[in-house]
Amino acid sequence: MNKFSVCRALAKPQAALLLCSLWLAAAQLAQAQAYPFKPVRIIVPSAPGGSFDIIARSLAHPLSVSLGQPVIVENRPATGGIVGVDALAKAAPDGYTLLTAGNSHFVFNTFFYARLPYDPRRDFAAISLLAKIPTALFIHVSVPAKSLQEFIAYAKANPGKLNYGSAGVGHSTNLSMELIKQRTGADLVHVPYKGLNLGMQDLIAGRIEAMLYSPTDQVLSQVKAGKLRALALANDRRLRTVPDIPTFAEAGLPLDLAIWMAMSAPAGTPRDIIARLNKEVVRAIGLPELAKVYDSNSLVPASSPPEQVGQMIENEIEQWTPIIKALGIKPE
Repeated sequence: MNKFSVCRALAKPQAALLLCSLWLAAAQLAQAQAYPFKPVRIIVPSAPGGSFDIIARSLAHPLSVSLGQPVIVENRPATGGIVGVDALAKAAPDGYTLLTAGNSHFVFNTFFYARLPYDPRRDFAAISLLAKIPTALFIHVSVPAKSLQEFIAYAKANPGKLNYGSAGVGHSTNLSMELIKQRTGADLVHVPYKGLNLGMQDLIAGRIEAMLYSPTDQVLSQVKAGKLRALALANDRRLRTVPDIPTFAEAGLPLDLAIWMAMSAPAGTPRDIIARLNKEVVRAIGLPELAKVYDSNSLVPASSPPEQVGQMIENEIEQWTPIIKALGIKPE
């Protein structure tokens, strides 16, 4: 017999009903105060090995220590991450199911899918930012430009002669370059690839002239070898690992084009649980062992109050709407 059937059995006398109500209220309060009392699951809406997965798994151990419960990472890749994100939207709002996702899921998917099963503004309770995934604008050395402004001027003076690569129409590398074109008037031709690595191979070979790409050790080695130039970093500050690359703002074009990831819970999750998770996540991000993970994967540590993530989603949807319309991309 569960506690509710016990209550019904005792509910005949008025005094017993009052006593039972008090007992239930006390039990619910104790349960809320005891969070967490069972394992916590973090959904990753992409395959193992990617940036979202790496950060989720790196956070799992310190969070399990501070929360006193196992933290389990579950990969749910499919359809642009929609399956994993939707799984969180439909989960119980009790703090035991969380998600690492980013602007590709909360912002870009709203433009590319006509019938998303979730509403990024309504169905989630943000916990904190986790990281930014910056990219840098790399050009082939055959382009006579040593700075971002020189590159823009050259592209405007030679319309249609420079090609830039991306991971495909609608990918963040495509959208970011189109935003640069819109803001500067630079005339660049888009060459879509089936993956960033294929585009980078062509950039190194000189078959295309420009591309946004993460400043990984492998690509930076091509800069040192004199095959590529790194003009500007799409981030709000310079990276400690590549301090010589200026930000877009420092190079004269104030744009923050970094991909970001955040941790979220289902909408309706109690505020005290969100506050607890925010505290533990922010603390974990600051650990020295996490700093090594971020550096080795060209990621920038980032944390925030919960409400900042929601504001970022709103701002980016507004920023990208005219770009998407200009590209003629329609939801599928």
